Amino acid sequence: MRPLTGIFCCVALCALIDAAAAQDTRPAAADSSLGELVKIDSFQATRRADNYGIASFVLSNGTDKKIDSIELTCWMDDDRERATKVLVWANQPVPARASYQFKNVNIGVVGPNSRSQCEVTRVD
Repeated sequence: MRPLTGIFCCVALCALIDAAAAQDTRPAAADSSLGELVKIDSFQATRRADNYGIASFVLSNGTDKKIDSIELTCWMDDDRERATKVLVWANQPVPARASYQFKNVNIGVVGPNSRSQCEVTRVD
């Protein structure tokens, strides 16, 4: 029985190593070309009475594929440590090499007199 146990352990170990090597450990924002291809232009944010930020912006899709949704990472006053992630769906897909106006996007709680910023961290 010992030779079979050793072979089984070896096969299982190889399968685990193979699966781990196949995983992509880079975060979505690590794709440096994403920021160059998908940009936010004309970003404007306002604060509602309940302290939630509402943003409007133009998304410029510089890719060769349509975009159905985007993930934004938003923060206040250069404090990226407390950033929030927001998933935003377009009313209609943003065609390749085109722009689309987003309005009334809830970007989370904002403080009085704070300056909100957002960047695209993922597209689908």
